[in-house]
Amino acid sequence: MILRRKRILYKDWIYNWLIDKKHYIKESTYANYSNAVFNHIIPKLGHYKLDELSHKLIQDYLLDLSKNGKINGSGGLSSKTIKDITIIIKGSLKKAMNENKIKHIELTFNYPLDSKLEKIYVLSKSEQNKITSYCLNNLDNKNLGILISLYSGLRIGELCSLQWNDINLKKSLININKTVQRIYVKDFDESKSKIIITTPKTKNANREIPVSKEFIELLKKFRGNNNEYILSGSEKLIEPRTYRKYFDKVLKEIKINHINFHSLRHTFATNCISLGVDYKTVSELLGHANVNITLNLYVHPRLSQKKKCIKLICKVFEEKN
Repeated sequence: MILRRKRILYKDWIYNWLIDKKHYIKESTYANYSNAVFNHIIPKLGHYKLDELSHKLIQDYLLDLSKNGKINGSGGLSSKTIKDITIIIKGSLKKAMNENKIKHIELTFNYPLDSKLEKIYVLSKSEQNKITSYCLNNLDNKNLGILISLYSGLRIGELCSLQWNDINLKKSLININKTVQRIYVKDFDESKSKIIITTPKTKNANREIPVSKEFIELLKKFRGNNNEYILSGSEKLIEPRTYRKYFDKVLKEIKINHINFHSLRHTFATNCISLGVDYKTVSELLGHANVNITLNLYVHPRLSQKKKCIKLICKVFEEKN
């Protein structure tokens, strides 16, 4: 008598894959994986048997995500989110193939292009001056944090985790070696959130940022114990969503339209590029994984620069005449 192999539901397989993966990835990465699995993958693919999945089925699913992927039904997911979801699907299916649970499936997929590219907002000189003046005239720990991000390009998670033992006043350096974030972990029967402090998002994000003498003098006024957080002035941190609310309050008070806190980082990077700082240096100051990220995000030649380039190239005609 030949025993038939038990057919496994994909939702059961990917759940077990997720639990196993938990031992090998960062807690924040696991949170992202769990949200993708329970919010997007299981609802659409979970009811299929593992051996029913095919390249076409998954490709059609990815295309649908770009049109109708959001949980509230208000449009599609970004190309990046779809790629992240695909990484999870690929990982779970590679494990199934390696364990001979299914036959080989082609795992090369095409990704739909984003219909809308996210626009980077950079503060005008007037807005930068308004924010700087307000913070200097109302100087406290929270406003000091706004100045640190505007003039050094720190991410909000890096800023919220910054303690006085990360500041070297003698050498005028800020050491970035951790970040704080609230993560949301999903499971079949519950969802929970918590604050975690972890290493920065990439290896390059561990970095030293020089500080000017003027800025060091500002920092000295607030110098606390090594374990105190700069934003709170105590050993209790301020989490990113709370600090974003404070930033919004400041913008409202100085009559600047709502902008994302991350715009301070964008503004710092754009100022560096405009001042002629080389791209490698800007990339390292920002803690980007590679210089290409810096180039793609911030290096957008103006029309005047393009005209100047064409004029220089076309000088060859003048020389021949």
